[in-house]
Amino acid sequence: MNKIFITLIFTIFSSLAFANGHMQPNSFAVTLKVPSADVEKVESILQSHHQFMHDKHSLSGDDRLNSYSIVKGFEPVDLTDPSKGVTDNVFYFLSEHYQTPVGLQLHGQASETWEDVQEFRSIIYQYGIAIAFPGEVIAKMNR
Repeated sequence: MNKIFITLIFTIFSSLAFANGHMQPNSFAVTLKVPSADVEKVESILQSHHQFMHDKHSLSGDDRLNSYSIVKGFEPVDLTDPSKGVTDNVFYFLSEHYQTPVGLQLHGQASETWEDVQEFRSIIYQYGIAIAFPGEVIAKMNR
């Protein structure tokens, strides 16, 4: 059921833009919760995604990629007591922000040519615990 839902979300919103003062989808974010036994496999796909982003995305113009990051962190046993250590899970937070909704749409089109797109979707289906797709940046800081 989770696979169907995520596939539906990707399908519906990959070419959709909202207007009239409503959401202007120009971003994507996903949170993955990965058991340590699968970290190497997931990081390999995330590195491939990073290379794809580097090779296929503009950093100038109206459709430019404004920010891209993958943050890795270990799941704490108890957020209120760091002395309890961490679990066997690793969190990954992947975030993309484009100047305009067109940038997000072009990303969706370009991703269909990426050789690892199916494996990337597979890790989202398997390990995704939260997704903002499409998303809208509501606050940011730039240098």
